[in-house]
Amino acid sequence: MIHRTLMRAMPDVPAMPAMPAMPDVPAQRASRAARRTPRTIRLAISLPLLLAALHVADVRAQAQPQPEATPSSAVAPDTGTPDAEASRLAAMPVAAQAQWLTQAIKSGELAKMRDEAIVARLQALQADALVRVLKAESAALPEYQYELTRHERINDQWQTTPDRMFVKIREKPLQIYAKWLPGGAHAGQEIIYDETKNPKEMYGHLGGILGFTSIWSSIDGPLARSQSNHTVRDLGFAFIAERIAHDGRSFRAEGLSDKPARISASELNGVRVAALEWEAPSGPPQHYARKSRVLIDLKTGLPRGIEAWDASGQKIEEMRFEKVRKMQWTDATFDPRNPDYKF
Repeated sequence: MIHRTLMRAMPDVPAMPAMPAMPDVPAQRASRAARRTPRTIRLAISLPLLLAALHVADVRAQAQPQPEATPSSAVAPDTGTPDAEASRLAAMPVAAQAQWLTQAIKSGELAKMRDEAIVARLQALQADALVRVLKAESAALPEYQYELTRHERINDQWQTTPDRMFVKIREKPLQIYAKWLPGGAHAGQEIIYDETKNPKEMYGHLGGILGFTSIWSSIDGPLARSQSNHTVRDLGFAFIAERIAHDGRSFRAEGLSDKPARISASELNGVRVAALEWEAPSGPPQHYARKSRVLIDLKTGLPRGIEAWDASGQKIEEMRFEKVRKMQWTDATFDPRNPDYKF
């Protein structure tokens, strides 16, 4: 009772405002982490997927066929494009051109080039540079042997069977041994020529049953001419270089270019060769032929073949040189008394 009386007697006291609840820090962090977790998971999943997609796209791009480089944009084996290198060569003096060609042959660089690069470079050279290289390569081969296949038009008749010959040569002094091989015309025939003993005659015998007697005969006589339009002295490589030089002088004397009219690169019996072709206003004696073609071995710089046509377009000769070997001969090599021969 007293308690109720006192309570009525006391003035109303405003209620104290409620204190705000202290934030639960760990709970808030957990809540924020919970809200971030789905986004983090999504990023963690998306990034590897994106990288994988990029990798697949890169692999597919690499698998697509790439366009091949055109010859005009391809880089030549030495420096620059074929056109740029050809322009550089064309600006060189003849001696420098010959030096470049010699180095390109000996290093193997020329034989490794693509056909169009070979043609562009050779077209840039002066004809005299080619002659210098041919003469130098012949001079570097003072004694050698080779096998020759020779097909000619004789007395306006294309021979049905070509000659196949095994030839031994010493260039200075000019000494030659030749034997006609089986499978070709005149098989079994042998000749020896030695300009130190008899510069205008050769010693030899025919093949077959008529080969029992050896005789001296003119190198330019009826017997020799019945088998070839050439003399025995024409068998050396030095002769080929000199004929090209002779034709060049004739071209210049006539006010014509002495450079080859056409140049091509190809493969002959597994050997890369350059074909140099000249067209002359006339044939002999001013020029070797109305049209002639010389095949040059791109690895050695030596002749691999000769072809020639007359004014009517008929082929008058075709020769191929194979199995060329540098040798060292003795005097017995060019002596008819050599027991290996059948004189």
